[in-house]
Amino acid sequence: MRHQSVREHARGNGSIVTTMRRRGIVALAVSLALGASVTLAGCGGLGDAGSAATVGDAQISTQALASDTEAIQQERGGTPGAPDSALTLGVLQRLVITELVDQASTAAGVTVTQGEIDAALAEYEAQLGGPEGVRAAFLESNVPASGIEGQVLLSLQVQKLGVVLAPEAADATGQQQAVVQYVTGFGLQEGITVSPRFGTWDPGALTVGPLPSDLSTTVQVEDPLAGILPAP
Repeated sequence: MRHQSVREHARGNGSIVTTMRRRGIVALAVSLALGASVTLAGCGGLGDAGSAATVGDAQISTQALASDTEAIQQERGGTPGAPDSALTLGVLQRLVITELVDQASTAAGVTVTQGEIDAALAEYEAQLGGPEGVRAAFLESNVPASGIEGQVLLSLQVQKLGVVLAPEAADATGQQQAVVQYVTGFGLQEGITVSPRFGTWDPGALTVGPLPSDLSTTVQVEDPLAGILPAP
């Protein structure tokens, strides 16, 4: 049974580089805010109705984007809804890549059970001192509590995709390259769009690219899918 939260909660932000040992060093979650400087137009309030992005036939609403962004701000003791362009961009990019990887996994016949998610979470909790430690680690990487299970699912999906796509790969790097190539091609096939309010989608680089605007703000984000597979 696939965990239904993947399209509801497995969406947050960008530079997710926290790692831990799970049969070797495995990323706690996926780095989904993508590499290169990107230009983000002023976002203002995000709660109004509309589509922030689409992946194939799936829509990522501005409400979903605002919900995750505000949850992160609240859990950090900040002011929910306060303008934060870098955080908003990171949340949106993870929403897009998470949806893309979910669809690509389904097309490749990759499934993850609730039992596998629970087992992974139990290992994380054992290594990080319990649920609070896990929540703190994910929050540091801009993932709210509501998104933790979805991020564990995402990580497991990518690991399984690597095995399916490159079973003879000499190391995790080869599997990761195969996953990126497959996901990129899948995105081109299905089609991805980002609202001009936030930027434009670069299908080859898997990034939200610059949006020409005199009011734009340049922010730095990191490599997608970096650290998502077990290290050799």
